[in-house]
Amino acid sequence: MRYFVEASKGAPVELEIEELGGNRYAVVIDGERLEADFRDVDHLGQCAVQLGDRSFGASVETAADDETALVVRIAGFAFPFRVQDQRERAAGELAGAGGGKAEVVKAAMPGIIVDVLAEAGQVVAAEQPLVVLEAMKMQNEIGSRGGLVAELCVAEGQTVAAGDVLVRLEPAPDGPA
Repeated sequence: MRYFVEASKGAPVELEIEELGGNRYAVVIDGERLEADFRDVDHLGQCAVQLGDRSFGASVETAADDETALVVRIAGFAFPFRVQDQRERAAGELAGAGGGKAEVVKAAMPGIIVDVLAEAGQVVAAEQPLVVLEAMKMQNEIGSRGGLVAELCVAEGQTVAAGDVLVRLEPAPDGPA
């Protein structure tokens, strides 16, 4: 099955995933084929991933309000992604970019808001930074799919927990930004 993965920063990546049987999968990224063995650790999203002679512990969480939004956690680092399979992507393209749906932007990890870069009522473009979240001494710009900023739910200097709502967006009045 073909998947389209977008990180909060960086270009979208196309993946092809093939089930090899058991817990083994082949993943093709930009023409490079990797084979991996996945094992559930606790049936709560924790898994062990074996790539060649290297092993990683990871967890995958989905957002309750957006099943395409995932957070992958590896070695204490959180990586937010938006993932669509080829059918979801085609349906989204037919409906228009972003699907015309409201969006809730949440903190992927606990931290402190060091800067708010958007204002209520502002139309923002896809991937435009909305807030800067400092976590583990690193500053992370948090963006979205774009739209109209309906509500800013945080202020500079505020401490947030993982999953806290940062910004609420609505479709832009004349389509996605």
